[in-house]
Amino acid sequence: MGIGKMKKHREMLRHSVLRRHLPETHWFTPARALRMLRSYSTIFIKPNHGSGGNGIVRVKRVRNSYEVRCGLKRTYVGSASLYKAIHSYLRPSGQYLVQRGLRLAKYKGSIFDTRIYMQKPKKKWGISGMAARVAAPHRFVTNYHKGGHGVKLKRVLSGLFAKRKKVKSTLKKIKKISHLMARTINKRHSIRELGVDLGIEKNGRIWIIEANSRPGHMLFTQLSNKTPLYRIMKNKRLIRRRYL
Repeated sequence: MGIGKMKKHREMLRHSVLRRHLPETHWFTPARALRMLRSYSTIFIKPNHGSGGNGIVRVKRVRNSYEVRCGLKRTYVGSASLYKAIHSYLRPSGQYLVQRGLRLAKYKGSIFDTRIYMQKPKKKWGISGMAARVAAPHRFVTNYHKGGHGVKLKRVLSGLFAKRKKVKSTLKKIKKISHLMARTINKRHSIRELGVDLGIEKNGRIWIIEANSRPGHMLFTQLSNKTPLYRIMKNKRLIRRRYL
């Protein structure tokens, strides 16, 4: 089993720069979820151990009720039935976090986030691949296994920001945050790969969605430029040979 989401979140929270990019996150309890829904219009309930966008529940305030959604299933309930509706999607034995919802920017009408593939085949961390993950229509998660597809990150950012200068500065920030995340998590865990998922809001604000210690590389098979994919595979072989 990989490193739990909350463990990684708390390790990053100690870092003064990373802290500014972390959305409010707590262990899930019904009371905590309701409290957060007073501050934010949307919250996400995520399994502490889990990947591929599986088991994520989104709760959204809609006028006088709540929309509870998991995958393509959704229900509308009042506050008295909210916990029951959420609970119907949770695994009884699972640990869950509740996280503030982000207003992710869109590309061609679908939300997107960014996947940065970090690897450490030798002594230093490096970025092997960067891509935007664009959600499938009507989906609220961008994961490849949930129909998300890869698009060149620069193209997506150029569609979001009119000024080239803003595209450049955003890419620079993304790279800096990714390196800081890899080094911070690596301090306490012997990892050599990290999938960094960052969300970008319309105003350019960058948020840390997740740090995946067992990242998948399928997204990079969808890019027309195969250089990042070849680099990822080459580094995987190096890591296997040297350290496994």
